[in-house]
Formats: sequence, structure tokens, C-alpha cells
Amino acid sequence: MKRILSAALAMAILAGAGVAEAQGRNRVQIDQTGRGHGVAVAQNGDRNGSVTVQGGRGHYSQSVQSGYNNFLRVDQYGTRNRSTTQQRGEANLAVTAQDGLRLQAQTHQYGYNNVAGTAQMGTNHRAITDQAGSNNASAIIQTGNGQDVTVRQTGSGNISVVVQSGYN
Repeated sequence: MKRILSAALAMAILAGAGVAEAQGRNRVQIDQTGRGHGVAVAQNGDRNGSVTVQGGRGHYSQSVQSGYNNFLRVDQYGTRNRSTTQQRGEANLAVTAQDGLRLQAQTHQYGYNNVAGTAQMGTNHRAITDQAGSNNASAIIQTGNGQDVTVRQTGSGNISVVVQSGYN
């Protein structure tokens, strides 16, 4: 009953706000299992794609894209993971995959032709990727317990690779 009321409220808000019909070339796929999940995906523009897959319990994912030909994918398994992805521009790609307990990942990309990937396994990790410009690439892999990394790139043609493992 609670889900039905939430869905009805969301539809009423969208109808009252005068939201225009979405363009047919943006795609969203969301698969959830377990309990306590929450996903919000917003896309503005053309030919944007988003896939969110969550399993386990207590996940949260927020994805926002605007522009042209952007794609993002968030896969989370385990419990109490969080993910925030935001892309603006053209031909950006963001991939986040987490498996473990209390993992947080944030990806923010602005510009065009940027690529970001985050893969975390273990417990209590936090990864932040922030890229602005064009043709930037970032990859983060963290395993173990308690790893924390922030990557900020501005300009054009930057490359970063971070691999951390161990226990803090």
C-alpha cells in the first residue's frame, strides 16, 4: 500500500508540474532485489542511457544526466552501499560497481568524452571522481577495509589510475 501511494504521489507531482513527454531515445533500466532500496534517475537530452542493478539490502543510487550520448551504469551488491553519479555534456561514460558493506562512490563529470570507472570490494570505502573538461579518464579500484580516495581532474587529456588495498 505504501508503494502504491508513493507511486501515485510521484505521478501527481509530475502531472502537476507540467513535465513534457520524455524523448524516446533516452533509456533507463533498473533491477532491484532485497529490501530498502532507493533509486532516482533523471535524464535530460538525447541518446542517454542508464542501468542500475542493486542486490542485497539498504542500497541507494542517484543518477542525473543531461546532454547527448551519455551512459552510466551502477551495480551494487551487499548491504548499505551508496552511489551518486552526475554527468553533463556529451559522450561521457561512468561505471560504478560495489560489492561489500558501507561503500560510497561519487562520480561527477562535466564536458565531453570523459570516462570514469570505480570498483570497490570490502568494507567502509569512499571514492570520489570529479572530472571537468574533455577526454579525461579515471579508474579507481579499492579492496580491503577503510580506503578513501578523491580524484579531481580539470582540462583535457588527463589520466588517473588509483589502486588501493589493505586494512585501515
